[in-house]
Amino acid sequence: MALLLFDVPAAGIWGLKSRPSHAALMSTAASGSGAFLSARRAQPNSLRGYGRSAGATRSLDDVLAGMLHLTPIAGTLVAHHFAWQRKRSQRHLVALQAEQRHFFKFSLKNKLQTRRTKRLPARQLVGNVSSGNTHFDGDGRSYFHMGGDTPRIPFAMNHRHREKLLRVLQEKLSDHSACTVLLQGGNEISVYDTDTVWDFKQESNFQWLFGVREPGCFGTLDISTGAAYLFVPRLPEEYEAWMGPRRTLEWFRTMYEVDDAFFVDELADVLQDRLHADKLLVYHGLNRDSGLQLQEPIFNGVEQFQLIKDSMLWDALAECRVLKDDDELSVLQFVNDVSSDAHVAVMKGVRPGTPEYISEAEFKHYAFLRGCARVGYHCICPSGSRCAILHYGHAAFPNAEEVREGEMKLHDMGAEYHCYTSDITCTFPVDGHFTDAQRIVYEAVWEATLAVERAVQPGVSYRDMHLLAERVLLEQMTVAGLFQGSIEEMQELHIMSHFMPHGLGHCLGLDVHDVGGYPPGENRHQDKRVQQNLRCGRELMEGMVITVEPGFYFVDYLLKSALSDASKAQYIVPSRLAELQSVGGVRIEDDVFVTSDGCRVLTRVPRTVSEIEAVMAGESWEARKQLFREYHGEGTNIQS
Repeated sequence: MALLLFDVPAAGIWGLKSRPSHAALMSTAASGSGAFLSARRAQPNSLRGYGRSAGATRSLDDVLAGMLHLTPIAGTLVAHHFAWQRKRSQRHLVALQAEQRHFFKFSLKNKLQTRRTKRLPARQLVGNVSSGNTHFDGDGRSYFHMGGDTPRIPFAMNHRHREKLLRVLQEKLSDHSACTVLLQGGNEISVYDTDTVWDFKQESNFQWLFGVREPGCFGTLDISTGAAYLFVPRLPEEYEAWMGPRRTLEWFRTMYEVDDAFFVDELADVLQDRLHADKLLVYHGLNRDSGLQLQEPIFNGVEQFQLIKDSMLWDALAECRVLKDDDELSVLQFVNDVSSDAHVAVMKGVRPGTPEYISEAEFKHYAFLRGCARVGYHCICPSGSRCAILHYGHAAFPNAEEVREGEMKLHDMGAEYHCYTSDITCTFPVDGHFTDAQRIVYEAVWEATLAVERAVQPGVSYRDMHLLAERVLLEQMTVAGLFQGSIEEMQELHIMSHFMPHGLGHCLGLDVHDVGGYPPGENRHQDKRVQQNLRCGRELMEGMVITVEPGFYFVDYLLKSALSDASKAQYIVPSRLAELQSVGGVRIEDDVFVTSDGCRVLTRVPRTVSEIEAVMAGESWEARKQLFREYHGEGTNIQS
């Protein structure tokens, strides 16, 4: 059973009238590094998890059965849940306090032993310091693991990533004798002026290179020798009372398989004395999707070094990250399987008369049970006409409206594991059966999905794939009576930008809109044939993971814009538009791995009308038991 950490109950730290301030702990720990350390208030509710390991899971059938009954009685269950928790806490309080007294004696003994430790074997280090979801195997190799049947992700993967980046940089730099790569990891960020923090996620480039779970760190790579050093915050003694045991430098060195580890306040000295670095190559460039830029590394003594702030490291990292290795692909397949099963469970539980957020709650619950502690982006769970809102579910428009009988439901949600995310969208009828109008729009989008996936292969331009999806949608909806006239003329007038206002897809990996959508020097606005925000427009390469997500939507202001333009209105049949508009919107989104001669679809959810209706009627579906859809360039005859 996994070792679990507890907050001390009312008789312990939680009952103290005072505690170290956030500012005091931060100034001691960070020493100018910019790390944020939060002395969180201990909560008795954290005792709930005692006795279950981090990876404990129920069987799939049990989970699905539970979820089917959750939606109609969600409010009642929530009320009973809190009442049960209160009774459970009172019933076990005495036993838990005894366990805690034993645990803190154990922690103190380990702390004293760790301070005397020098380069202990990996297995002995694990015995001395609780590792949470980072572990060592029998051979002393380290990995990330959430327990149960979740995959073990070796930190050797990050070592290979560093080697990959160094090879690229060594080719680009003619003289790299005194040049060192410097990256700053993510920090815990306070919630405004409070002593609580936003949920921490590691900065993606730092995650790709080091895999480090902890905030406030720096990393360096010696371009000449390839040596990798990790720098971690020097934490004060008070940390152990509020946050847990302090891990040693040797633990960090061994766990993350770097050449050496130091404290952040030693960074300038190590750069000068150990690495003899004059120039620091830092990450400098604009994120193409957000338009934002990472802050330059800040540490005591930074003014002593020349920062190379061109796009070299930015471009090199993006081009390295765009091609996934076998370990990354295994993680992406896992999060796709978890998300696929979660989507099915949520679909089966949807009921008219319930709020949309029930779907979000069930998806997160199911994903966490399978080891995915977070989602890669906010859950999008609209229904009815709101299915036309592409990124519904945010703070101003949360998933809060009532699901109504006869409507369509659109779910765009993806689980995350070790910072790698999936991105899957399913659209289905609330009642479990498609109406004629819903079927027409859905099957048009499905045909566009199939056309693209059959054509995907290395060397194909994803701009051409976007245009292919537009063409198929125009053809299908012309047959359905919504459009009339020449398909070519409608494409030249960008009719589809009024019905599919987004691009076909994007790269996927550590970020939902991952880097690498365009090669260095190119951008999305260079092809005038595409008016939408196409996040990936490059020639595809073996090893890329992309999304294929065509859609068809009825957005009021876009429809008014099209109908008010006589050159476009002549191709739209108003009477048919009125019949189909109630559908709201349909999107189908798969995560796709580009193979040597085609692609493999990682997402395994019900996709055809018959599959969806069967699953909604109660037929079982488990992702791992489904065959992959694989294509080998069958649709390479592309018309642009």
